[in-house]
Amino acid sequence: MAKGTAKGVTKTQIRRFHTVLEAKADELRTSLGSLKAAKALDRGEEVPDLDDLPVQSHEEWIFLNRNNIDVMLLREIEEALVHIEENDYGTCHECDESISIKRLQAVPWAHYCVTCQEELAEEPERPRSEERSYSH
Repeated sequence: MAKGTAKGVTKTQIRRFHTVLEAKADELRTSLGSLKAAKALDRGEEVPDLDDLPVQSHEEWIFLNRNNIDVMLLREIEEALVHIEENDYGTCHECDESISIKRLQAVPWAHYCVTCQEELAEEPERPRSEERSYSH
């Protein structure tokens, strides 16, 4: 991957993106660690009404899926923060071109430019080994 922050992104914008990413990461961490999580999965000591079990199971399924989405988003945000630290934030992971500032403003944790994102969305899912990953 080419080193260097995306063309056209100023240091001030990078600091702003860093602040936005940190705030979103904190929000997600708080949400994931809340008592709401424990309550959603706690059936307690009482014996549930059998008629309520399907509804309760469905609510648990929705809650767990929402948490899974939040965990995946948190990982993407943390990866974007690593890219800021490594001075290659805003560079597409696929084509190494700059991600547009408009896209970064809309999705600060974006890993791909619009063109590559659209192409990737049209492809059948490829194995994780083909995707670029960055360790912390």
